Amino acid sequence: MHYLWEDCETGGTDPNLHSLLTGYWAIYNENWEKLDEIELYLKPDEGEIVAVQEALDVTGIDLKTHLEDPRTVTYSEGKVLLMAMLEKHKIKGKRNHFRPCGQNVGFDENFIMAQLVPPEEWRKLVHYRAIDTLMILTFLQDVGFLPKELGNLGSQVEYFGIPVGKAHDAKEDIRMTVDVYRAYCKLMMTSKDNISGVSTNSLLSIVER
Repeated sequence: MHYLWEDCETGGTDPNLHSLLTGYWAIYNENWEKLDEIELYLKPDEGEIVAVQEALDVTGIDLKTHLEDPRTVTYSEGKVLLMAMLEKHKIKGKRNHFRPCGQNVGFDENFIMAQLVPPEEWRKLVHYRAIDTLMILTFLQDVGFLPKELGNLGSQVEYFGIPVGKAHDAKEDIRMTVDVYRAYCKLMMTSKDNISGVSTNSLLSIVER
């Protein structure tokens, strides 16, 4: 199974109301090699973009500039481009070929399936079991591996000393999210080496506290 890292910028928080404005998807294999990527600037097929100013202030998207950008395509056009990339990297013999990954990835998936690719088509290629760095962060905080002060992507990037990119830019957010996930993996692999010499009874005593 390949990893499908994804991030969307939107006009609000309601996928049934607010418009999907940009999206970035990157396919990685299990060796952390990027196989392909696509960045989409999007607009509804019909009707106007629905957005609240608070969301636009966060993303820095100016709607007039966005609509005049020659890269901006309709949802229907964007769907064709995105699905073509996914079809290109299908794995023979697999029912679901990609594991969705991201920071609060459920938010992005909801917008994708509400406005870009219907759920019945999306789930033929993309698995329902996601890797979410925000959920991983919460778990690692609960078990004392990371400080409670960490929260958004920027705080995690700063904590691990990862090169900072432009916030709320879908492509840059994914680059940083991938690096954060790899930092989590490294943290746990190092911890596993330290735990390997601990007896079963000692581990049980920790769990039972």
